[in-house]
Amino acid sequence: MPAEAAPAWTFTAEPYFWMAGMKGRVGVRGLSPVDIDVDFGQIFDHIDWSPPPVMLAGEARNGRYALFTDFIYLGLEADGTSPGPLALFSAEANMNTVVWTFGGSYRVFDNGTATLDVLAGGRLWHLDADLTVTGPLAVREASGSQTWVDPIIGVAGDVALGNGFGLHGEADIGGFGLGADLDWQVQGTLQYRYSDSVTLEAGYRYLAVDYDDDGFVFDIAMQGPIIGARFRF
Repeated sequence: MPAEAAPAWTFTAEPYFWMAGMKGRVGVRGLSPVDIDVDFGQIFDHIDWSPPPVMLAGEARNGRYALFTDFIYLGLEADGTSPGPLALFSAEANMNTVVWTFGGSYRVFDNGTATLDVLAGGRLWHLDADLTVTGPLAVREASGSQTWVDPIIGVAGDVALGNGFGLHGEADIGGFGLGADLDWQVQGTLQYRYSDSVTLEAGYRYLAVDYDDDGFVFDIAMQGPIIGARFRF
């Protein structure tokens, strides 16, 4: 009886665009945290296009096992407010943010129509922030940068709907005080398999992190629509 062939590796690459609004608090040493609120409907007015945003996900799979990665670079300019008497203090934040998620997964369920994977890995954050707070008597400025990595665990799954359509969902949680106090995300998309090698998808993503260390604060939720195209080879 001939030996069963080992599963072959398959690879996917997915450029995408996440119209992520941002809400929360950002602070650097020397200034109190400022409150930021940019709705995803305003995101095109606040993105720093030089250099432009970069958003790319990928996967390498062999049978039930897979390695995954997801890289985001986003420059954002946002107005906000800073604590002060009679709300006389306005603020401006210029932020360059890198979010790199990476890890491995194992497929625990696959019945030909639906799949479920468990995953573990990490999420690296890097933030450069320039804050300017303007009051009635003075202008204060401060800059800072911080890099940390959060361990994460999560699940991801797919359900085929027929006629090329399907649903994809994923969720993870991490931080656990080892980097951020809390770091979590959820995402859901509707997919359309255009061909054997191209899948289009659109949906919604929510990502939140609560980091506070020695005067550096990044307590932010990012959410908004997401669109992309996945190429399989």
